[in-house]
Amino acid sequence: MKFLSKVFLYTLLTTTATFNAMGAEPEPEMSPAIVETQLKPEKPKSKVDKLLSYAKTFRGVPYRHGAAGPKGFDCSGFTSYVYKEFGHKLNRTASGQLSNGTQVNRSELKPGDLVFFGGRGGGRRIGHVGIVTKVDDNGHDFTFIHASCSKGITENHSSESYYRVRYRNACRVLKDNTPPEISINMMGIDLAQFTADRVSE
Repeated sequence: MKFLSKVFLYTLLTTTATFNAMGAEPEPEMSPAIVETQLKPEKPKSKVDKLLSYAKTFRGVPYRHGAAGPKGFDCSGFTSYVYKEFGHKLNRTASGQLSNGTQVNRSELKPGDLVFFGGRGGGRRIGHVGIVTKVDDNGHDFTFIHASCSKGITENHSSESYYRVRYRNACRVLKDNTPPEISINMMGIDLAQFTADRVSE
């Protein structure tokens, strides 16, 4: 009797396990796009991105004539302070900083470039400098961060009437050194084979 009970119990357990296995839902297959997304590392920040992020940490710091930070800045003091953090020594005056980089046309501007404006007295003389933070889709207008006499470290747009008529020149000190993106092919991984292996697991 005990033997029959053990056989019955064994048969019941085996049947239940088989039924559960047959009824279990299969794991969803991973598409190649999902696999590639999971393998693709986050794009590293370029030196220009880091410089702009650093510059923006000073927003709201007051303008102080002749000051070069960190508790107060004039325009060239701000740009020289920011660039110094990234290993570039700029001249102390706005006009002098034009010679610290390669001059670029307005249509060639990129974030990180220095832009120069005439002073309050008018004329062609350079009297103000800022750092481009964003270039508009039209390739002509831009946003820049600088030390404003009235607002301290702030961002303005080149289309604003005060700056539109005073734009003078621009130069590029930093070259964007974004590391190349690492693709699956560069890693030597066969995406199709990798996907097949994951599905068959």
